[in-house]
Amino acid sequence: EPNLHLPQGMALDQFAISYVHRDLISGNDVPAPAPVAAADPPTEAADDSGIAGGLAADADQAVPPVADIDEPCVPKYSEPSSRPGVPCMKRVAKTPYKTETPWRSELGERVLKAVGGRVDESACGGFQLFGDSVWCLKVMKEPGVLALSYGIEERDMWSEKMSNIFKMPTRLYDCFIPPRLSPPIAGTAPNGTSCAGVGGPCYETPYEAYRICLGPTRGMIGEREYVTLQEHLAGRPPLSTHLKIDTEGTEWDVLEQFLASPEDQDKVRTLEMEVHFSYSHEGNSAASGGQGTGERKQFERRVGIMERLLERFACLGTNLEVYQQGWTFDKRCPKSSCDEPPIHITRGMSMDQFAVSYVNKALLQAKQ
Repeated sequence: EPNLHLPQGMALDQFAISYVHRDLISGNDVPAPAPVAAADPPTEAADDSGIAGGLAADADQAVPPVADIDEPCVPKYSEPSSRPGVPCMKRVAKTPYKTETPWRSELGERVLKAVGGRVDESACGGFQLFGDSVWCLKVMKEPGVLALSYGIEERDMWSEKMSNIFKMPTRLYDCFIPPRLSPPIAGTAPNGTSCAGVGGPCYETPYEAYRICLGPTRGMIGEREYVTLQEHLAGRPPLSTHLKIDTEGTEWDVLEQFLASPEDQDKVRTLEMEVHFSYSHEGNSAASGGQGTGERKQFERRVGIMERLLERFACLGTNLEVYQQGWTFDKRCPKSSCDEPPIHITRGMSMDQFAVSYVNKALLQAKQ
């Protein structure tokens, strides 16, 4: 073991470093680092191998909480898509917002920690990055699986990739988009045929489309039909379903029911979704948020759902880093002029809406 090193990482015993005097930097607004309080020396304990001071076997426990990492970092990936790993998130010296409500930033830090990807690429046999997705390649090749996509809009690139790259049948659900605007929902997209030379929506592996939305209960709201995830997972074998949810706010009730059923969780290979913390939807229950529910209580519940997902699923990555690169606080929010987002990291970007990808932990543990 080196004299000084990163947790599970490289030695810091010798390296080169460059400095510049702060007074020479334009604006003279570079923050001085906060003093670090001396900590009591840790009590060394033997790990399973009998070595004193061994690191925790669980990588989530061995990595410092994201909220404690306040120095700049360099993105590992440059793709304009969701990216694996812990996102590099910029924090400025002074809040960019007119107010900085402690509970909003505390919840934002919890979310950031919950969606920091901890899966090594070698455990997946490689990653594939596309749009709002990070795919763990070794779990995408199983025959006999099904992809369920909730929230289609005009075109659903996720289900097209499931069909055309990973060769699995897909089922598409959306009750809001008018069929005249969405060839997949209208059933007019090429289906079960070659997509060579096709510029629009196309499915080489057959798909089915339904004018149905996802919600916590089956029933009609106005003229729109809602069904539950439990109904669609009923009868599915273990680890047989890839799942995408982008339903503009109904995801929270659906996820809470999902977390209450270990059996349903065990049927899902991968879970990809866009989360919307401040959205209220007609399909939400009263407890989920929106009408009559306190904002802080609503957000605490939703953050708790994100944390509980990690019991059976490992986070692969998010598109937060790409969102972050589009934020220039000095231009957007000079002199703390921006309104405070509903939920955000400390002195940093909103966490109100983003995409996140998960893989079932059982697939990472299985021998291939």
